[in-house]
Amino acid sequence: MNNFTMVIPSYWGRAGEDVTADEKIVFDHPTPLDEEGTLGRLLESMEVLHGVSGAKIVIIAVSNHPEITFEASERVRSIISPYTSRYDIKCLHLHNLEKVCAELAQRGVSAASLKLLNFDNYAAVRNVCSLAGVLNGSSYTVFIDDDEVFTDPHFLQKVDEGIGRSLNGDFVHALAGYYLQPDTYLLDESRVPEWRVPYWNNARAMNSAFELFIGRGKRLKPIPFVFGGNMAVSLPVLKRVPFDPRITRGEDIDFLLNLRIQGIVFYLDRELAIRHLPPEYSSRPAWKKVREDALRFLYDRKKVRDHPVLSLEELMPYPGEFLGPDLDERIVKTSELLLKEYQSKGQSEDVRECEKNISIAREDPYRAFDIKTWLGQITEKWREITARAEGCGIPE
Repeated sequence: MNNFTMVIPSYWGRAGEDVTADEKIVFDHPTPLDEEGTLGRLLESMEVLHGVSGAKIVIIAVSNHPEITFEASERVRSIISPYTSRYDIKCLHLHNLEKVCAELAQRGVSAASLKLLNFDNYAAVRNVCSLAGVLNGSSYTVFIDDDEVFTDPHFLQKVDEGIGRSLNGDFVHALAGYYLQPDTYLLDESRVPEWRVPYWNNARAMNSAFELFIGRGKRLKPIPFVFGGNMAVSLPVLKRVPFDPRITRGEDIDFLLNLRIQGIVFYLDRELAIRHLPPEYSSRPAWKKVREDALRFLYDRKKVRDHPVLSLEELMPYPGEFLGPDLDERIVKTSELLLKEYQSKGQSEDVRECEKNISIAREDPYRAFDIKTWLGQITEKWREITARAEGCGIPE
């Protein structure tokens, strides 16, 4: 089995019910500092894996507020401590990331480029995940999330067999698996609220894509979507292509677009599954989720429109259904339905937030954004970092 890194981000918030109080960075379900969380469960599940003894495992400790950065890293280190005798496992957190940045600065990396290395959103965290694999000099990096468990003993062997193989004249440099949630790859459409159903039934669109790509056809095939917690990417690709920090969620599919712009295809392995067991999401208002979706898809639509190599047809049915010319209308009509629901309950503040969502869709904050120049700039900075980071190792 090739030399590889397995990288696992772990997200933390304040103790108790204050887990999302005054949060500076929004993550879906940060673990309260006084709870066990899911990381230990994942590490325990590695017992089933063949080939894991040869892995370099890196846990990325992330907090949703700078005041608890140290506590979060200490919490992660306490969880991984019992496993250090079984595995080559390290914690990468803000403080040793600062050491990495200092070393890279001494090697000539500019301060402007080093600004890409932070924990400010999901895309930034994924860039640190990529960096971990580059620092280790691993031939490929496996991205896993801490709210999953391994059930397939041959998971790592399948990754190793897939990465680097030749397929239809192309080399597989980016390999995608999928989630079992918990026993099927399909989402539960019955949980979609009524106000989402007519214009923003993303569960239905995703299930259509899952049936088409996961449920049938060849074992390995090009795919238009990817799960950030079940994918593997080769070292040459990690060094070339960054995650885009302008996208605060949906960074996995956005990364797939960035790869396609560089002529690199994500391939799905229909046998590469991991069980996804997320905790309940922290309670956030529905209008906020609509806004996050609106900004995410407006941004990626701009990326698709401005790069002729990206074809909307090749991204169907998901995410393509939400990247077309009717996206603005979908956001507006979905927001109007939610607004009416808030009105019926007398929730005037939430009504105003829905009105802001409608304005965002109509104004489109990315309409005049020069996305080609932006991508060129961050790609150049990322390559400056990775050229000097390869093989440096992860400090204590």
